[in-house]
Order: sequence, then C-alpha cells, then structure tokens
Amino acid sequence: MPVCPFNIRISGKIALYVNVKPKMNIAEIQKWANENSGLIALIAFLVTTSTGVAIWFIRDLLVRKSKKPELTKSVIEEPTMCSSFDIGGSFHRTAFLLYLKIQNDGETTVQIGDIHVGYRSETNENVNHWRWLKNETVLLEDYATPMGDNKKVYPFLKQKNQLIDNEIHTLLVPGENVNGLVYFEQEKSEGKDFPYMEPDYKVQTLIIVHDTKGNKWSVEHRVLKVKIEPIREICPSFGLTSGFSENH
Repeated sequence: MPVCPFNIRISGKIALYVNVKPKMNIAEIQKWANENSGLIALIAFLVTTSTGVAIWFIRDLLVRKSKKPELTKSVIEEPTMCSSFDIGGSFHRTAFLLYLKIQNDGETTVQIGDIHVGYRSETNENVNHWRWLKNETVLLEDYATPMGDNKKVYPFLKQKNQLIDNEIHTLLVPGENVNGLVYFEQEKSEGKDFPYMEPDYKVQTLIIVHDTKGNKWSVEHRVLKVKIEPIREICPSFGLTSGFSENH
C-alpha cells in the first residue's frame, strides 16, 4: 500500500498519524492521493467538522456572555438612614431604611429577588465581618417627609403604598430601572450588637441585590445613623413592625 507523504494530525480529540515515506516525488504523491481519495475525503470531513464545532462553541460562549444579566445599583441619600433604639429591658433593635435605584444594564430580562444588608457591629473589631439582615420587613405605614403644605411620599420597591398608587415592578427589561424603599428590622438584641457609628454619624454597610436565578450584585454605602425620636415624628411606626408581630 502506498504510504502518505505527510504526517496528518487533526486538532482536538481526533488524531490520525501516517508514516512518512522519505524522498517521494510529485508523481508518487499524485499516485498515492488517487489511490486513497476516500481517506483524504474522510480527513477533510473531520477537519471541517471539528472546525465547525469549535466555531459554534466559541460563538455560543460569546452569545452567553453578551446575555449575562447585569444590574447597576445605587443608594439615594434621602431618606436612606438607620437607627438603633431601646425596646424594653436590656434589649434594643436596629432598623434600616434604604432608598435604592436599580437598573438593568445587561442584555437579558432580570427579576429582582432578595435584598440583604450587612453592617459592621460594635461587637466585632474585624472590619471584614458583616452582621447581616437578610429578611426584608414590611413598614407599617408609608414613609413621607414634609414638603411645604404637602408631603413627599416615597414608593416602596416591593410593598404597596397606602398614600400613592405605586406599582410593584421588579421585572426589569434591558435598559429599565426602578426606584424604591426597602426596610429591615433586626431581631431584638442585647449588648453591643448594633452598627458601629463613625465620627460623622455614618455606618458602613454592604447591600446585596439578588435576582431569581442565583446571581447577585453588591454595593457598599455609608448610611446616616439617626436617633429614633425625630424619625417617629414623621413616621410613628418606624421600628415597630417586629414588636407588633411578636405581640400578635
């Protein structure tokens, strides 16, 4: 049987080696090719197929990457705040009110899921340790601030307002954004398990926004810490949801 004048190797998992016959002239090469046209056709088919699979695989990866969900998150300063307050005996509680803007900057629709907030506690000196509040809480009334003779009512992100007709909108198509309040109350605590307040009265927080498919995005923000009394002048039920639930 004539011997192939070349070593032939197909990339990937398929490889074919044929011994080289040294010093073959053009006529011998032509003769070998004519006698082994089926083998040559098979080799060409395998090369074409493997190349096509590689191109498809690369294109699929690029498409998947371009359609990866991406949320941009920012915290709007007002009325974002937190407060720690006594709830009787040796117990206290901390509540966070966060006004978030969330925008879909990806190429696919995203459903906003759970939102968590972490803070650095007075009980832990490790700056990389976060005390997490993972359960969003229902605020018992709308949060509204005075504005002349009227009030500015802030929309909730996931909760229906009482004073305005807000639409719960957490399914964001590409390019769409939504603003809304999210509210958290810590379970009753003792000792120094409350946020560490820096000299400018702010608390370092880490906010994580999840979607419903297991993706998550985070942003750090310094939240103003306020005494409970002025907050309850405009929102009397602030910080009382957990106590209400515990007593009913």
